[in-house]
Amino acid sequence: MSDSPLPDDEPVPKLPRGKGLVLNSGMMFRIAMTVALLIMIVISARPCANMTSKFVTDFGDGKGSANSAMPKPGNLDVPVEQPGIDTSKYVQLRPGMTDEEVKAAIEQAKQKNAARGSAAAPVASGAGSAK
Repeated sequence: MSDSPLPDDEPVPKLPRGKGLVLNSGMMFRIAMTVALLIMIVISARPCANMTSKFVTDFGDGKGSANSAMPKPGNLDVPVEQPGIDTSKYVQLRPGMTDEEVKAAIEQAKQKNAARGSAAAPVASGAGSAK
């Protein structure tokens, strides 16, 4: 004999099963809007990035007065001869000069200016300064 509490002739209870994936019209609308939004983002990413880049790079295109002082390949190089400025009375001071070299350059500028008959001896300081 069997020790089970249910007799063998009774049916075995079945587990409840779902009806599958049920989507109503509200859910379908949300899914469609999400898919459309993702497609729009993918399609508009490149043109939007290009326009943002153009805006940022064209922001300082030289139309304003502040942009003319920005270093560019044309205005970065210092011209050797400037019209109206006599550069023969100046001595160039380079970075890394020793104190003796700076003093010698200053004395050379003084001698040049004294020979020219100038009372004041202006010295152009390149990157260093004399102490």
